Amino acid sequence: MVNQEKFISQIAPYVVAWKTKFGFGVPSAIIAQACLESAYGTSAKAKHNNFFGLKFRLNRVTCNSGVFTDTSYEQKPDGTYVPIVTQWYEFADMNTGVEGYYQFIDTGHYSSAKLQTTPEGYLQALKDCGYATSKNYVSNVMSVVNKYNLTKYDGGEIMKPDSPLARLIINSPTTYGKRPKPADRLTIHHMGCFPSPSAEVQCRRFAVKSRRASANYCIGLDGDIVQGLLEDYAPCTSSNKANDMRAITFEVANSSGAPDWKISTASMTSLINLCVDICRRHNIKQLVWSNNRNDRVNGKNGCNMTIHKDFAATACPGPYLQRMMPSIAFEVNDQLEKSGYILNGYDYSPVFDPEYYANKYPDLMSAFGLNKEALWLHFQMFGMNEFRQASAEFNPQIYKDNNPDLVEAFGDDNPSYYWHYVVFGINENRVHN
Repeated sequence: MVNQEKFISQIAPYVVAWKTKFGFGVPSAIIAQACLESAYGTSAKAKHNNFFGLKFRLNRVTCNSGVFTDTSYEQKPDGTYVPIVTQWYEFADMNTGVEGYYQFIDTGHYSSAKLQTTPEGYLQALKDCGYATSKNYVSNVMSVVNKYNLTKYDGGEIMKPDSPLARLIINSPTTYGKRPKPADRLTIHHMGCFPSPSAEVQCRRFAVKSRRASANYCIGLDGDIVQGLLEDYAPCTSSNKANDMRAITFEVANSSGAPDWKISTASMTSLINLCVDICRRHNIKQLVWSNNRNDRVNGKNGCNMTIHKDFAATACPGPYLQRMMPSIAFEVNDQLEKSGYILNGYDYSPVFDPEYYANKYPDLMSAFGLNKEALWLHFQMFGMNEFRQASAEFNPQIYKDNNPDLVEAFGDDNPSYYWHYVVFGINENRVHN
């Protein structure tokens, strides 16, 4: 028997992920299209990971792995069906099969469909543009949308990262399953290649089912954070199921190759901030590292940090990151212990008021509400770079405009203006509002 709901759960994350990337489409309609076009993943074409009946068109799609020839049927205006033999796109996996669909639609021919925001409107526009020949195409696909309540995916609910620091989530299909209880340890890996891919590219690689690996988070050289698996699910990262059932895992990009496998300052900053956020949300009071492998593996003496080489013959996480583990634990614990809004030892309260920050920017209120920790993390990671005003008492643009010596010193290094004010400017009575 076809497990229809399982197919939907498998393909939905890819549909939402690529919708986020391409910026068009209605996920509920697209998921339902895949259900019908591929008979919930059981059709002959689905064996080639073509879930949408995409016919080969020269230079239309670039992510396919080849083409194949097969017979299908088209409905004529009089309602009769005629067989057609033609070439179809072949894809390496489900992820690229969904990407191929978006590439196929991403043309001027379907421009009217790309503007639609409702499933019925999207499907009707596709039909009007010639995507489907079936007379009842729209109603047939909509029946699947309604039967399985697929509109729940239109808000991108499965793509909302657990951490506000993550830019997006690209859920991997590879997991040991849902954790029986919340994660209580962290395992930091390195990507083990130089040059390393971006966080997003690494997560997309994990999203390929044949890769048979995953990580909860990937961190790029630029500090970008992309979630690769929901925190409630155990990743396949550390070559040890028992560890991964308990650990939230990280893949961090390398800024150099062997022998040290270093990581960048931006990567380290993001890693520490992400660890702080995770510890707070999972009620992990402090991180404890031990140089003793037995302590790490068995969680002795409060140790809740492990590394890949504890469980496999590998250099991961590399000499540099392993040397930095005590410092990472110290920095994370330092932030966990401090009250207020402390960054690099300085109190940023004069330039950051979470309630003001949320109320001033509707996108933040929509995403975080009045969650003070989430807003503070956003301010650190993005707000200062975007030169957002986070306090009624401090306007960064006014501070910059009225202090030409700072412009000469900092230029477009936006976070430095906030830093200068809390360290020097507030005592120098500089114009700041």
